[in-house]
Amino acid sequence: MEKKRNQPEESSALFTHQLVTVADLEKFKEQMLSEMRRLLTGGGTQHAKQWLKSREVRKLLDVSPGKLHAMRVSRQLAFMRIGGVIYYDRVEIEKMFEKFKIAAVK
Repeated sequence: MEKKRNQPEESSALFTHQLVTVADLEKFKEQMLSEMRRLLTGGGTQHAKQWLKSREVRKLLDVSPGKLHAMRVSRQLAFMRIGGVIYYDRVEIEKMFEKFKIAAVK
């Protein structure tokens, strides 16, 4: 089926013979800034995962598997084992950070 030549093309697609105007760029800029503000203020629809696996925690804390094991054994970090997989609660990790945080001298 052939398109009629006098019908407007879809506005979401950019074709080689179309021009981008300053108004188009301004509108795009406002949309991008609005979206970035929403994401930075926590208005995003994605929430951080509550339960993290060992490899995710190792990456987050930048520790070796042995150090993570030592943290479990010494009860510095709460965990839960289901089958052979160990899970860590993100809230507990944040609490651990607060517990070991050293206040700055003012």
